[in-house]
Amino acid sequence: MATIIEYRDDTAPLNAYPDRIVSPTRSSPCCAGYLQQVGRSGIEGGWRYSYRRCAVCGFAVRHFYAPSLIAVLEAARDLRLTMAELNLGAGTRRRRTRKEIDAEIAAAEALIPRPLAPVAPQQPLVPRRRKLSPSPA
Repeated sequence: MATIIEYRDDTAPLNAYPDRIVSPTRSSPCCAGYLQQVGRSGIEGGWRYSYRRCAVCGFAVRHFYAPSLIAVLEAARDLRLTMAELNLGAGTRRRRTRKEIDAEIAAAEALIPRPLAPVAPQQPLVPRRRKLSPSPA
């Protein structure tokens, strides 16, 4: 992810937005209330972002705030194409009928082992202790 922000403490903060932004390496307490958007928002990695810069100290960040609608639509298109290739009549594979699907389900269920008779409960692994009777003495 390329960014135009340079984090440096040896030079003064500079806002030369679309080329570069020089920012201190650490934020200050003032940044919570004075961050302002710089320039227009952009799209990267499926997310919308904007550059925000503190009006007091010059600290700048790239703020990702929402998924990109373009990226979501592209993912939906890819999913739609994948589903079409799987079983919806596109490509070399033909669409299966309900009869074929039911036959496959029945064949798969026939392979599942079923218990023939109810299983008796297992004996405990720890031997049972006998009740001690009181001694006659």
